Amino acid sequence: MATAQWAVYVASREGGCNYLAVNINERTRDDSHCTFQLNARTGGPLSSAGVLGKLGWTKASVKVSLSECARAAAALWAVCGKGPWIQGDYGCRKPTS
Repeated sequence: MATAQWAVYVASREGGCNYLAVNINERTRDDSHCTFQLNARTGGPLSSAGVLGKLGWTKASVKVSLSECARAAAALWAVCGKGPWIQGDYGCRKPTS
């Protein structure tokens, strides 16, 4: 229940529940997509070398629908859990719990 509550919070805070949302932060070069703001910059989970990229997810595929964005986020959480997140490249280490 706590993880579901956390995920709804992330979706509403980050992308405003809009699966077409894109956030490009010029200062950090953050390039985040869809409701869950999945990071696509070099080294991020949605990049071609990232956790999601290796599973076949792309910037376009996560923005097909809210369901696809949620499926990609679930795939990321299956590998990373809620973290720990690595500062700087938005990658993750295998969760310890």
